[in-house]
Amino acid sequence: MTTPGNDRHFLAIDLGATNTKYGVVRRDGVLVSQSVAPTPAAAGREALLSHLKQVARAAIEQARQAEVAPVALGIATAGWVNPHTGAVAYATENLPGWTGAPVADELRPIAGVPVAVENDANALAVAEKYFGAARDAEDFVCVTLGTGVGGGCYIGGRLHRGPHFFANAIGHVTLVADGLPCTCGRKGCLEVYANAAALARYDGGGRGAEDVIRAANEGDATAREAIRMYAHYLGAGLAGIVHLLDSPLIILAGGLTQDNLLLLDELRAELSREVTAWPQRRIELRYSDLGYFAGVLGAAAVAIETIER
Repeated sequence: MTTPGNDRHFLAIDLGATNTKYGVVRRDGVLVSQSVAPTPAAAGREALLSHLKQVARAAIEQARQAEVAPVALGIATAGWVNPHTGAVAYATENLPGWTGAPVADELRPIAGVPVAVENDANALAVAEKYFGAARDAEDFVCVTLGTGVGGGCYIGGRLHRGPHFFANAIGHVTLVADGLPCTCGRKGCLEVYANAAALARYDGGGRGAEDVIRAANEGDATAREAIRMYAHYLGAGLAGIVHLLDSPLIILAGGLTQDNLLLLDELRAELSREVTAWPQRRIELRYSDLGYFAGVLGAAAVAIETIER
Protein backbone atom coordinates (compact mmCIF):
# COMPACT_ATOMS: atom_id res chain seq x y z
CA MET A 1 0.00 0.00 0.00
CA THR A 2 1.37 3.39 -0.95
CA THR A 3 0.48 6.29 1.29
CA PRO A 4 -0.86 9.39 -0.48
CA GLY A 5 0.47 12.80 0.38
CA ASN A 6 -0.83 14.78 3.31
CA ASP A 7 -3.03 16.99 1.13
CA ARG A 8 -5.98 14.64 1.61
CA HIS A 9 -8.63 15.64 4.16
CA PHE A 10 -11.27 13.67 6.03
CA LEU A 11 -14.51 14.48 7.81
CA ALA A 12 -14.53 12.85 11.24
CA ILE A 13 -17.22 12.36 13.90
CA ASP A 14 -16.81 10.82 17.35
CA LEU A 15 -20.27 9.97 18.72
CA GLY A 16 -20.03 9.53 22.48
CA ALA A 17 -22.76 8.96 25.04
CA THR A 18 -22.22 12.47 26.48
CA ASN A 19 -20.72 14.60 23.70
CA THR A 20 -20.21 14.37 19.95
CA LYS A 21 -16.87 15.71 18.77
CA TYR A 22 -16.27 16.37 15.11
CA GLY A 23 -14.09 18.19 12.62
CA VAL A 24 -11.84 18.02 9.60
CA VAL A 25 -8.57 16.10 9.75
CA ARG A 26 -5.61 16.20 7.37
CA ARG A 27 -4.03 12.90 6.31
CA ASP A 28 -1.08 13.37 8.69
CA GLY A 29 -3.36 13.81 11.71
CA VAL A 30 -3.51 17.59 11.82
CA LEU A 31 -6.88 18.87 13.07
CA VAL A 32 -7.96 21.51 10.58
CA SER A 33 -11.11 22.22 12.59
CA GLN A 34 -12.84 20.77 15.64
CA SER A 35 -16.12 21.28 17.48
CA VAL A 36 -18.28 19.69 20.18
CA ALA A 37 -22.05 19.19 20.44
CA PRO A 38 -24.05 17.45 23.19
CA THR A 39 -25.28 13.97 22.24
CA PRO A 40 -29.02 13.31 22.63
CA ALA A 41 -28.14 9.87 23.96
CA ALA A 42 -31.47 9.05 25.59
CA ALA A 43 -33.61 10.17 22.67
CA GLY A 44 -33.39 6.98 20.61
CA ARG A 45 -32.17 5.89 17.20
CA GLU A 46 -33.94 8.37 14.93
CA ALA A 47 -32.88 11.33 17.05
CA LEU A 48 -29.30 10.10 17.06
CA LEU A 49 -29.26 9.62 13.28
CA SER A 50 -30.69 13.11 12.81
CA HIS A 51 -28.06 14.43 15.17
CA LEU A 52 -25.29 12.73 13.18
CA LYS A 53 -26.62 14.21 9.95
CA GLN A 54 -26.66 17.69 11.47
CA VAL A 55 -23.10 17.24 12.74
CA ALA A 56 -21.96 15.93 9.35
CA ARG A 57 -23.39 19.02 7.65
CA ALA A 58 -21.53 21.21 10.15
CA ALA A 59 -18.27 19.36 9.42
CA ILE A 60 -18.86 19.76 5.68
CA GLU A 61 -19.29 23.49 6.24
CA GLN A 62 -16.04 23.58 8.20
CA ALA A 63 -14.29 21.91 5.25
CA ARG A 64 -15.81 24.44 2.86
CA GLN A 65 -14.60 27.33 4.98
CA ALA A 66 -11.14 25.77 5.12
CA GLU A 67 -11.24 25.40 1.33
CA VAL A 68 -10.56 21.67 1.37
CA ALA A 69 -12.44 18.82 -0.30
CA PRO A 70 -12.83 15.80 2.01
CA VAL A 71 -12.38 12.38 0.42
CA ALA A 72 -14.18 10.30 3.09
CA LEU A 73 -16.15 10.50 6.33
CA GLY A 74 -15.19 8.47 9.38
CA ILE A 75 -17.56 7.86 12.29
CA ALA A 76 -16.54 6.43 15.65
CA THR A 77 -19.47 5.36 17.79
CA ALA A 78 -20.22 3.62 21.04
CA GLY A 79 -21.42 0.09 20.40
CA TRP A 80 -20.05 -2.77 18.34
CA VAL A 81 -20.01 -2.14 14.60
CA ASN A 82 -19.97 -4.28 11.47
CA PRO A 83 -17.32 -2.33 9.53
CA HIS A 84 -18.36 -3.95 6.23
CA THR A 85 -21.92 -2.60 6.37
CA GLY A 86 -21.34 0.42 8.62
CA ALA A 87 -24.24 -0.64 10.85
CA VAL A 88 -24.27 -0.98 14.64
CA ALA A 89 -24.26 -4.70 15.45
CA TYR A 90 -25.08 -4.16 19.11
CA ALA A 91 -25.17 -1.30 21.60
CA THR A 92 -25.86 -1.14 25.32
CA GLU A 93 -28.36 1.17 26.98
CA ASN A 94 -25.78 3.96 27.05
CA LEU A 95 -27.34 4.65 23.62
CA PRO A 96 -30.89 3.25 23.77
CA GLY A 97 -32.18 1.87 20.47
CA TRP A 98 -28.81 2.14 18.75
CA THR A 99 -28.54 -1.60 17.99
CA GLY A 100 -29.02 -2.11 14.25
CA ALA A 101 -28.70 1.56 13.32
CA PRO A 102 -27.64 1.79 9.60
CA VAL A 103 -25.19 4.61 10.19
CA ALA A 104 -23.23 4.45 6.93
CA ASP A 105 -26.35 4.15 4.76
CA GLU A 106 -27.93 7.15 6.48
CA LEU A 107 -24.85 9.38 6.32
CA ARG A 108 -23.58 8.54 2.83
CA PRO A 109 -26.11 10.74 0.98
CA ILE A 110 -25.28 13.65 3.30
CA ALA A 111 -21.51 13.32 3.00
CA GLY A 112 -21.30 12.51 -0.69
CA VAL A 113 -18.10 10.54 -0.05
CA PRO A 114 -17.30 7.02 1.25
CA VAL A 115 -18.36 6.52 4.89
CA ALA A 116 -16.48 4.30 7.36
CA VAL A 117 -17.98 3.40 10.76
CA GLU A 118 -16.18 1.76 13.67
CA ASN A 119 -16.51 1.18 17.40
CA ASP A 120 -15.08 4.20 19.20
CA ALA A 121 -12.44 2.31 21.20
CA ASN A 122 -11.33 0.38 18.11
CA ALA A 123 -11.11 3.68 16.24
CA LEU A 124 -8.96 5.17 18.96
CA ALA A 125 -6.58 2.22 18.68
CA VAL A 126 -6.33 2.88 14.93
CA ALA A 127 -5.57 6.54 15.70
CA GLU A 128 -2.76 5.49 18.04
CA LYS A 129 -1.37 3.28 15.27
CA TYR A 130 -1.50 6.05 12.68
CA PHE A 131 -0.75 9.17 14.70
CA GLY A 132 0.16 8.27 18.28
CA ALA A 133 2.16 6.15 20.68
CA ALA A 134 1.67 2.88 18.79
CA ARG A 135 3.15 3.86 15.42
CA ASP A 136 5.92 1.30 15.80
CA ALA A 137 3.98 -1.27 17.84
CA GLU A 138 2.72 -4.56 16.45
CA ASP A 139 0.87 -5.55 19.63
CA PHE A 140 -0.86 -3.12 21.99
CA VAL A 141 -4.07 -2.46 23.89
CA CYS A 142 -5.88 0.86 23.96
CA VAL A 143 -8.38 1.41 26.79
CA THR A 144 -10.89 4.26 26.86
CA LEU A 145 -12.12 5.50 30.24
CA GLY A 146 -15.17 7.75 30.39
CA THR A 147 -18.94 7.28 30.49
CA GLY A 148 -18.15 3.69 29.52
CA VAL A 149 -15.01 1.56 29.34
CA GLY A 150 -13.88 0.38 25.92
CA GLY A 151 -10.93 -1.37 24.38
CA GLY A 152 -9.10 -1.73 21.10
CA CYS A 153 -6.47 -4.45 20.62
CA TYR A 154 -3.83 -4.82 17.91
CA ILE A 155 -2.39 -8.31 17.49
CA GLY A 156 0.41 -8.90 15.00
CA GLY A 157 0.00 -5.44 13.49
CA ARG A 158 -3.73 -5.75 12.81
CA LEU A 159 -6.81 -4.53 14.66
CA HIS A 160 -8.51 -7.55 16.19
CA ARG A 161 -12.29 -7.34 15.77
CA GLY A 162 -13.37 -10.97 16.07
CA PRO A 163 -15.56 -12.88 13.59
CA HIS A 164 -18.74 -11.28 14.95
CA PHE A 165 -17.11 -7.84 15.50
CA PHE A 166 -17.61 -8.10 19.28
CA ALA A 167 -13.95 -8.47 20.28
CA ASN A 168 -12.16 -6.06 22.62
CA ALA A 169 -15.16 -5.73 24.97
CA ILE A 170 -12.84 -5.00 27.87
CA GLY A 171 -15.51 -3.08 29.75
CA HIS A 172 -17.76 -6.11 29.83
CA VAL A 173 -15.32 -8.63 31.23
CA THR A 174 -16.83 -9.86 34.51
CA LEU A 175 -14.90 -8.38 37.41
CA VAL A 176 -17.20 -9.06 40.38
CA ALA A 177 -19.42 -12.14 40.42
CA ASP A 178 -23.08 -11.06 40.81
CA GLY A 179 -21.86 -7.49 41.24
CA LEU A 180 -23.39 -4.14 40.35
CA PRO A 181 -25.76 -3.98 37.35
CA CYS A 182 -24.26 -2.80 34.06
CA THR A 183 -25.99 -1.05 31.14
CA CYS A 184 -25.35 -4.18 29.06
CA GLY A 185 -27.89 -6.04 31.22
CA ARG A 186 -25.37 -8.16 33.09
CA LYS A 187 -23.83 -7.71 36.53
CA GLY A 188 -20.30 -7.13 37.73
CA CYS A 189 -18.75 -5.83 34.49
CA LEU A 190 -15.47 -3.92 34.65
CA GLU A 191 -17.24 -0.91 33.15
CA VAL A 192 -19.48 -0.36 36.18
CA TYR A 193 -16.38 -0.36 38.43
CA ALA A 194 -14.12 1.72 36.17
CA ASN A 195 -16.25 4.36 34.46
CA ALA A 196 -16.79 8.00 35.44
CA ALA A 197 -19.79 7.18 37.62
CA ALA A 198 -17.69 4.66 39.54
CA LEU A 199 -15.01 7.22 40.37
CA ALA A 200 -17.67 9.62 41.66
CA ARG A 201 -19.18 6.78 43.69
CA TYR A 202 -15.86 5.94 45.35
CA ASP A 203 -15.50 9.60 46.33
CA GLY A 204 -18.95 9.58 47.92
CA GLY A 205 -19.22 13.34 48.19
CA GLY A 206 -21.58 14.17 45.36
CA ARG A 207 -18.76 15.41 43.13
CA GLY A 208 -18.49 14.45 39.47
CA ALA A 209 -15.44 12.59 38.18
CA GLU A 210 -13.79 15.74 36.83
CA ASP A 211 -14.14 17.45 40.20
CA VAL A 212 -12.75 14.39 41.99
CA ILE A 213 -9.66 14.42 39.77
CA ARG A 214 -9.18 18.14 40.34
CA ALA A 215 -9.53 17.73 44.10
CA ALA A 216 -7.05 14.84 44.12
CA ASN A 217 -4.51 16.99 42.30
CA GLU A 218 -5.00 19.62 45.02
CA GLY A 219 -4.26 17.07 47.74
CA ASP A 220 -7.78 16.21 48.90
CA ALA A 221 -7.40 12.94 50.83
CA THR A 222 -10.87 11.61 50.04
CA ALA A 223 -10.48 12.23 46.34
CA ARG A 224 -7.04 10.62 46.31
CA GLU A 225 -8.43 7.55 48.04
CA ALA A 226 -11.22 7.41 45.44
CA ILE A 227 -8.63 7.30 42.65
CA ARG A 228 -6.73 4.55 44.49
CA MET A 229 -9.94 2.52 44.72
CA TYR A 230 -10.63 3.18 41.06
CA ALA A 231 -7.09 2.02 40.15
CA HIS A 232 -7.63 -1.13 42.21
CA TYR A 233 -10.64 -2.20 40.15
CA LEU A 234 -9.22 -1.05 36.82
CA GLY A 235 -5.95 -2.84 37.53
CA ALA A 236 -7.78 -6.06 38.38
CA GLY A 237 -9.57 -5.90 35.03
CA LEU A 238 -6.49 -5.03 33.01
CA ALA A 239 -4.47 -7.80 34.67
CA GLY A 240 -6.73 -10.33 32.97
CA ILE A 241 -6.14 -8.65 29.60
CA VAL A 242 -2.37 -8.72 30.17
CA HIS A 243 -2.47 -12.40 31.09
CA LEU A 244 -4.48 -13.17 27.96
CA LEU A 245 -2.64 -11.07 25.35
CA ASP A 246 0.79 -10.28 26.86
CA SER A 247 0.72 -6.91 25.07
CA PRO A 248 3.88 -4.86 25.67
CA LEU A 249 2.05 -1.51 25.46
CA ILE A 250 -1.16 -0.34 27.17
CA ILE A 251 -2.46 3.11 26.24
CA LEU A 252 -5.12 4.79 28.39
CA ALA A 253 -7.35 7.46 26.88
CA GLY A 254 -10.65 9.22 27.51
CA GLY A 255 -12.00 11.81 29.89
CA LEU A 256 -10.81 10.10 33.08
CA THR A 257 -7.19 10.38 31.98
CA GLN A 258 -7.34 14.15 31.49
CA ASP A 259 -5.09 15.82 34.09
CA ASN A 260 -5.35 12.68 36.24
CA LEU A 261 -1.89 12.88 37.79
CA LEU A 262 -2.34 10.13 40.38
CA LEU A 263 -4.00 7.36 38.40
CA LEU A 264 -1.07 6.16 36.31
CA ASP A 265 1.21 5.57 39.30
CA GLU A 266 -1.55 3.86 41.27
CA LEU A 267 -2.41 1.66 38.31
CA ARG A 268 1.22 0.62 37.80
CA ALA A 269 1.41 -0.36 41.45
CA GLU A 270 -1.81 -2.37 41.19
CA LEU A 271 -0.69 -4.19 38.05
CA SER A 272 2.65 -5.03 39.63
CA ARG A 273 0.70 -6.88 42.32
CA GLU A 274 -1.86 -8.49 40.03
CA VAL A 275 0.18 -9.56 36.99
CA THR A 276 2.37 -12.66 37.03
CA ALA A 277 6.00 -11.96 36.03
CA TRP A 278 5.34 -8.21 35.90
CA PRO A 279 9.06 -7.21 35.99
CA GLN A 280 9.93 -9.59 33.16
CA ARG A 281 7.19 -8.26 30.90
CA ARG A 282 8.50 -4.66 30.85
CA ILE A 283 5.07 -3.38 29.87
CA GLU A 284 4.82 0.29 28.94
CA LEU A 285 1.75 1.86 30.52
CA ARG A 286 0.99 5.39 29.37
CA TYR A 287 -1.65 7.97 28.62
CA SER A 288 -2.56 8.81 25.06
CA ASP A 289 -0.93 11.95 23.69
CA LEU A 290 -3.70 12.57 21.16
CA GLY A 291 -5.66 14.91 23.41
CA TYR A 292 -9.29 15.83 23.83
CA PHE A 293 -10.15 15.19 20.18
CA ALA A 294 -8.47 11.77 20.04
CA GLY A 295 -11.80 10.19 19.04
CA VAL A 296 -12.04 12.54 16.06
CA LEU A 297 -8.56 11.45 14.99
CA GLY A 298 -9.72 7.87 15.44
CA ALA A 299 -12.69 8.39 13.15
CA ALA A 300 -10.38 9.96 10.56
CA ALA A 301 -7.90 7.08 10.87
CA VAL A 302 -10.68 4.57 10.20
CA ALA A 303 -11.69 6.54 7.10
CA ILE A 304 -8.07 6.59 5.95
CA GLU A 305 -7.82 2.81 6.30
CA THR A 306 -11.04 2.32 4.39
CA ILE A 307 -10.02 4.19 1.26
CA GLU A 308 -6.31 3.25 1.29
CA ARG A 309 -6.38 -0.48 1.94
